[in-house]
Amino acid sequence: MQLVDERPVEAPGWAPRRALRGRRGRWIAGIVTGVVVLASASIVTGVAMETSRGSSGGAVSLGPGAGSGAGSGAGSGGAGTPEAAGGSEAGSAPGMSAPAAPLTAESDALDRSAPAVTPTDPGSAGMDVIRTARLSLEVADPVAAAAEVRRAVAAAGGFVAEERSGTSAAGFTLRVPTDRLDALTERLGALGTVTARGSEAQDVGGQVADLDGRIAAQQASVARVRGLLDRATTINEIVSVESELASREADLESLQRRVALLRDQVSLATVEVAVSTAVVPAPPAAGGFLGGLAVGWQGLQAVGAALLATLGFVVPMLPIVAVLVGLGWLVRRAVLRRRRPDPGPAAEA
Repeated sequence: MQLVDERPVEAPGWAPRRALRGRRGRWIAGIVTGVVVLASASIVTGVAMETSRGSSGGAVSLGPGAGSGAGSGAGSGGAGTPEAAGGSEAGSAPGMSAPAAPLTAESDALDRSAPAVTPTDPGSAGMDVIRTARLSLEVADPVAAAAEVRRAVAAAGGFVAEERSGTSAAGFTLRVPTDRLDALTERLGALGTVTARGSEAQDVGGQVADLDGRIAAQQASVARVRGLLDRATTINEIVSVESELASREADLESLQRRVALLRDQVSLATVEVAVSTAVVPAPPAAGGFLGGLAVGWQGLQAVGAALLATLGFVVPMLPIVAVLVGLGWLVRRAVLRRRRPDPGPAAEA
């Protein structure tokens, strides 16, 4: 007995069609999934942006009036009536002004807590600059120019710190108030021909401020040590505290001298002035025969001057040379006499 396979027999083109339908289903499912994922991502992104705007204060919170105005406009199915628009504006105004009060209060608190800034005084800042100047002059009469320098510095309210004067040159170290330095240099420059000029400015404001702070701290330290001295009871304590007090007072005086020196240099500028005789250039030598004749005559004068100088050097020595020559001649004569033979009896016979 034969078993008969009763399963339905598929048509020859059925299997490829079913595979094609399965592929289409997978494609559709993938497309739908991608659309859903993109929509979800866009929604999440929008919510995050709205949240960030709200946290940064950029979004404007609408009040109840705005919501009612918008609802009435939407319910009418049109663009909204002017009353609805007015309602939205009235509702939005409170929402916009609500954050202003906390910000104002916070800024006021910051202003009250911030330290007061004292404006810098330009005059006091300028007083912390040490100025120096150098000036070299050529004048026809250095002596008269030196006298004029003394009068000029006295008129400017300064004084001569050092002077080096001569018949052909002079040098000065002047101290003058800083605010009159430019006027003084201009006046001195008019005395002759300026051959060199220079100036320097050194800002010592930082050094002065540092020394002032150190002086204040040292003064407080000295005051504390003096308090300890008042409370000392034994000889050893008194001696130890007095030694420490003397050391700190010496440091304080040193700091005070340094700041006093700086302030003196700031208040009085230093001017170095050099005055010399103007050099007259020699006239150009003539050329040709006359020029050569003039040069020859100058050479002859130089030779004659040299000979006269040599003669003047020798003349004072002539007596000494004559005495030496005479002594030498006498010695030679005596030696020659001794060398001569004595004729004796043979000469008599």
